[in-house]
Amino acid sequence: MSKEEATDCLVLRIEEYSIDDDRLDTTIYVIYDKKEHNFVIRGKRNDEFITSATFSFICEFAHELIDFISFVICKKNKWSFVLYNYDNLPGTSNEITYELIKTQESASYELAGYERQEYKRKQVLKYLRMLRNVFNNYK
Repeated sequence: MSKEEATDCLVLRIEEYSIDDDRLDTTIYVIYDKKEHNFVIRGKRNDEFITSATFSFICEFAHELIDFISFVICKKNKWSFVLYNYDNLPGTSNEITYELIKTQESASYELAGYERQEYKRKQVLKYLRMLRNVFNNYK
């Protein structure tokens, strides 16, 4: 971990739950890198039958981000959202991995959560834009 750490870093966790059997299918974490002025995704499929690799996605605009998210998460499934505020993540988004965020998850960082929601593009876009507009100053 870098000595340069963030003072505040909002992270939005989006989880996809299958409407057929309510099993967790995909988890993604979305952050906004204030230094690089881009959105960063760290994600992983949670399929119990195969070992999935983590994936990353970086883009500048929220509409590009929602297009990617809508592609990797089925719009018909249920979506859960949790917003975290971390004060202990590395100062550069390249050092923030899926595994790092997953191990940092704690109710003490949680700001809000919404379970098993139906997909609404406008609502998800609003959540994503919120990440960009909240104070997230790196040292």
